[in-house]
Amino acid sequence: MSVQLEERQCLILNKLKSLEERLNNITPPSIITENQKRIGKVCEEIGLEHELVRVPSPYYTWSLEQRASYLDAFSPEYLLKSIILENTECTNTDTSIPTNSRYYCVIIQYTTKIQSHKIFKFIKNMNSNESAKKFHFTLAQSAESLTGFEYNAVCPIGTTVKIPIIISKHIMDLPRGVPVFLGGGEVDLKLVVDIHSFKEKVEASGNTVFVTDVIESDTNNTEDDI
Repeated sequence: MSVQLEERQCLILNKLKSLEERLNNITPPSIITENQKRIGKVCEEIGLEHELVRVPSPYYTWSLEQRASYLDAFSPEYLLKSIILENTECTNTDTSIPTNSRYYCVIIQYTTKIQSHKIFKFIKNMNSNESAKKFHFTLAQSAESLTGFEYNAVCPIGTTVKIPIIISKHIMDLPRGVPVFLGGGEVDLKLVVDIHSFKEKVEASGNTVFVTDVIESDTNNTEDDI
């Protein structure tokens, strides 16, 4: 075999490898993991119509508009994330009392930010006899052990510990029947549901779901944002 032919073959192989890498970056994996099966089973058990959709590896490097376009979401406002908050001063150590739980799963739109003071006011109003000093909300350091999901992959259902849910009221203003995209328990997995049906089915399953205003109205003011 001539040197020239070997060089041409190497060039072709390198191009094929480069093409494979590019395809991997735009094509989500087709595997079905045990975690995916578990989330699907939870949805079936509570009667929640759903779809689990995988996204390609560079998904989180894209703009919200690009993510919405890829998922065929109506707009970026339909892309949601779940954040586990801890009341570090809570008189309770677990989630057994939903109105005064140590932990909450807060669902907001990616286009918004949580304002911790609004969370404080909402929970404090349900516990009027408690001192204000007993409420201080921050990101839960134990989120992974509480949920069973890694960072940036939290699904609000199927968690290791049942955690009361707070949904931003702006999400509930979205029309019924138009799907939203939640974390599906893995970084590249999305749970696609109707948020109104989600709330109804989760409540019927025995978990508590609150709806209130939790986001920063002035996006330029991040003083109390989480």
